[in-house]
Amino acid sequence: MNISVLLYFLIIIGLFLGLSKGIGSLSSTLRGMAFFSMEKAPVGLVDLFSKKKGSAATMWMTFGLFWMPIASTLTFVNLWLDYDSTALMSAFGDFDKEKLESAAYISTFWGFLGMSLIGASFHIQNRTLQNKISSEAGASMISTFWFLLTLILVIISFTSFAPHTTQASAFFVAYGILGMGVLAAHLMSIYDNNVSEINISSWLIIFSFGGLIYSTFSNLGYFLSGSDESAWLISKAMHGWWLIPMSMSVAYFLIPKNTGNIIWSKLLSITTIFLIFFTLTPFTSYTGLGLGADDNILTIQISLWSTLALIPIFATTFNLFATMRGRWESMVESTSTAAAMVSMVLLPLGAIGGLFASISTFGGDASLAGIGASMDHLLLWGVGGLSAFAVINSMLPESMGLENYERSRQRLSFWFVTVGAIGSSLMSVMANFVKHAVEETGYLGNVEAQEDTTVMIAVMFYFFTIGTFVAAHQFILTRSRGEPIGTTTRDAVGIDKYSLMSGNYTIRGLLGKGLSLDTEIIVNDEVIEEELSETKIRVSAGLHDTDGVEVSIFNETADGILWQLSDYLKEHDLKIFDIFKQLDEDSSMTLTAYEFREGLNKLGLANLPPHEVDRLVNALDINGDGMIDLPELGLAFTKDMMPAKIIEPVDKDKIDLSRLKKADLVEMAKEKGINYSGTKKDILERLNTEEE
Repeated sequence: MNISVLLYFLIIIGLFLGLSKGIGSLSSTLRGMAFFSMEKAPVGLVDLFSKKKGSAATMWMTFGLFWMPIASTLTFVNLWLDYDSTALMSAFGDFDKEKLESAAYISTFWGFLGMSLIGASFHIQNRTLQNKISSEAGASMISTFWFLLTLILVIISFTSFAPHTTQASAFFVAYGILGMGVLAAHLMSIYDNNVSEINISSWLIIFSFGGLIYSTFSNLGYFLSGSDESAWLISKAMHGWWLIPMSMSVAYFLIPKNTGNIIWSKLLSITTIFLIFFTLTPFTSYTGLGLGADDNILTIQISLWSTLALIPIFATTFNLFATMRGRWESMVESTSTAAAMVSMVLLPLGAIGGLFASISTFGGDASLAGIGASMDHLLLWGVGGLSAFAVINSMLPESMGLENYERSRQRLSFWFVTVGAIGSSLMSVMANFVKHAVEETGYLGNVEAQEDTTVMIAVMFYFFTIGTFVAAHQFILTRSRGEPIGTTTRDAVGIDKYSLMSGNYTIRGLLGKGLSLDTEIIVNDEVIEEELSETKIRVSAGLHDTDGVEVSIFNETADGILWQLSDYLKEHDLKIFDIFKQLDEDSSMTLTAYEFREGLNKLGLANLPPHEVDRLVNALDINGDGMIDLPELGLAFTKDMMPAKIIEPVDKDKIDLSRLKKADLVEMAKEKGINYSGTKKDILERLNTEEE
């Protein structure tokens, strides 16, 4: 066991040194070998897969979507059989529940969770790197092998094939080999993009594959040695060093992205990265380890490692909780944000329960050992399940460039899976307490209460199963009817006539009355009988303060950044749309505060603290949705701030002044020292008189 742990540590340390320091002259050699194995070695096969950006993420997540309802259904049936073991006998005869349990776990861990989270890892890399991942086609090919391997394992689980044999270890080694291919694709992408600073999500992804490779290859050693300690450690590695960090990476990506806030504490992020991979998460308690009085030292080690694991777990939850500051409404706006946050809240709760179960198993009377199974259920479906759900509901449509269809259906599926995951876990805890009480009393009359709690586990998980089918149906609708990202617009105002009395108004206030960015505002003090449409309103006074000067929505921070952007555009001969596309990492045609800040940093324009970023976004965000879209950014560049290559100078002596807007006439009047008060007609008369 000690040698096995040392091997794992060497893998993690090697990955860290390779990413942070490089590996000298071996870098190009290893990169060439990886490229050959991903793009050239499978002659002809890899050419069947798309090399388009995001294609690998889409394929992995689509396979995860395929396994989602299958895994939940098999799990539900397995839980129901805990209540009624004869439920399937009429249809299948003498049914072996252990085979169903094995198939349910494989489809859940390797199918639904595994493929969804790996797809998320590629999606995250595509959004955080400047270019696409280095081997889209190779990564897509690996997803096909992974899917077929999982399908074969699920099918043969219902045969005489035994999952806990030396023969079965070959399948886990195959997962390890495929995992090495995925890791190679990630490392190649980081090196090819010359990433100067690796973000928290990428660190978690890279290190988690170190845990996956270690656990799958160590499986073969376990079957050869037959050591219970090795089996226990392998289970710990699969869940604590792969599943949990992968779920964390999803939360660390989605929450800042959807809230527009940057990660609250970099220190807590570093703590998460370091300790999560050098401790033993208190899940997957292996009750058959059989530690006795002679294993006191090992018991102390296990208890210490499991307790230390609470630090990165609580640090992650607190860090993400603080990142949500001021943007709690995003959990209502986005089900992916809500699912990711709920999964991270459930993580420390499950860890505490798992810790008590582990201590009870290894160092006590094993009275709480049954709680460990409940916490493992919470880990799989509460933490991993909700994280994978967030991936499928958010990242999958986004990777395909589609807007989600019928968001109400999306919210419905979220509530189903959340209630199912939490409710079934709570009922499982209650069932284990009741079972323990029955065993202590020996009173057979309590068996009925035990059966009642057992059936409630299945009933509550049924909600999760329904939610997966609703989510699958919602995605089918999105795939067939969803609009491409960026093509959908806000609904135009349905107002035939709308008059504003004289006074002061803000853009935000007008938009709050039902106007959209497409609304044409006609400014005139006189009542004009003019054709009005759904996108035209009548305004009786301009938007100005008491001095008649147009109100500025910008502050010093915004002005400074806009000037820098203007200079950048002029220097690189770009237009506003070009700079917007560079800043828009997820191609959503909107910029969150997080995207805006990270984009400015990449361009070398600004390194603003969070409060300045918030001020900047508030200054540019006209419609108050917390994000900046292309029209809003375009409006921010006033005539005086635009570089010559974006707006060509106008010869004012050769234009018809009557065709200019009132704001332009006011500026011209200011330049000439002419009174600019009154209506557009008044200013126009004064300017024409001056010209004469």
